[in-house]
Amino acid sequence: MLTRKLTSFVGSVAAATALFGMSQAQAAVIGPSGSITPTIVAGALPDSPAAHVDPNVASSPFSGVVSINIRYDGQSYICSGALVGKRQVVSAGHCVDTDGNGTLVDINKPGSDVRVIFNSARTQEAVITASKVSMNPDYKGFGNCPAGVNSFCVNDDISVITLSQDAPDSAKIYKVSTTPIGEGTHIIMAGYGTTGNGVDGYTAGPSFLVKRSGENYVDFFDLDDEQGFEGGNQEVYYADFDGAGKDLFCEQFDICTPQLANDRESTIGGGDSGGPSFIMQNGELLLVANNTFSGIWNDDDVEGSFGTYFGGIVLGSYIDYLVAATDGNITLVPEPGSLALLGMGGALLGMRRRKQATAA
Repeated sequence: MLTRKLTSFVGSVAAATALFGMSQAQAAVIGPSGSITPTIVAGALPDSPAAHVDPNVASSPFSGVVSINIRYDGQSYICSGALVGKRQVVSAGHCVDTDGNGTLVDINKPGSDVRVIFNSARTQEAVITASKVSMNPDYKGFGNCPAGVNSFCVNDDISVITLSQDAPDSAKIYKVSTTPIGEGTHIIMAGYGTTGNGVDGYTAGPSFLVKRSGENYVDFFDLDDEQGFEGGNQEVYYADFDGAGKDLFCEQFDICTPQLANDRESTIGGGDSGGPSFIMQNGELLLVANNTFSGIWNDDDVEGSFGTYFGGIVLGSYIDYLVAATDGNITLVPEPGSLALLGMGGALLGMRRRKQATAA
């Protein structure tokens, strides 16, 4: 995890936590005007946020990427998510956490609900209210680690939202990849969150009706926080936002994954929480992670600009939870019976990660 890598340089977990910069960890608050605009942060000119806007048509590969409106205690929040079944949406745990400590929103309480907005046809936005909301039981809020773990945790940050009716036929249903991913994996992100560019950082807020997409490369991972980050599966991924001569993790940790072209390299912002990271396999987008946080390296860094970082939760490490929370209405690739064949490969990836962390 980045905070543990930081301890090699700043000397204490407390200092590392202070530098973690979790200002975008929470779902973004929607103001009363409703006039703000969106999303995935673009590169430098001539790239722009407008160049990343999805057309919101049924033929779009992102037609199953949804915005989510969470309402409770008189407040309204926006997050993103991905459709994995006719009535099942995967998002982030903190999106449905009411107090930052893993307290699930009570959708049966008057004034509280979770609504999912589909934009797969511009003239037919569909708003469907959730009939059930689930949060990964191991998620206790950002920074709240299991007993005995002296660090900063963002692990386990997953939720599943069950719709009260089927999603529109125009919305794509995504399969979830269970294959471990490695450093340098190319990911494709999508969401409805805060927008901006790599020079100025975040410049405008999110929107329920406009989504954008961008790309990056995974740099490294956290392992299982319940095992003190020393074993288990990859649970958290990290990626940096490269551009203008800045490559954060290459400079600090000698983790030098490829950089994308200026009009493709992107990061995430508030409101993108819970949105998907995909890999492309055999011409199909497979869901591998949800995007849950972004951070700054130094106090004087501009949030959302080149040289910052972001990350999320590797869904293949949470298959048991996802299957249970969706009542089995989820398609896994490969099928669970094939997972035993991946055991050796996963162990090798974990070994590589531990050696790399030791070297840092």
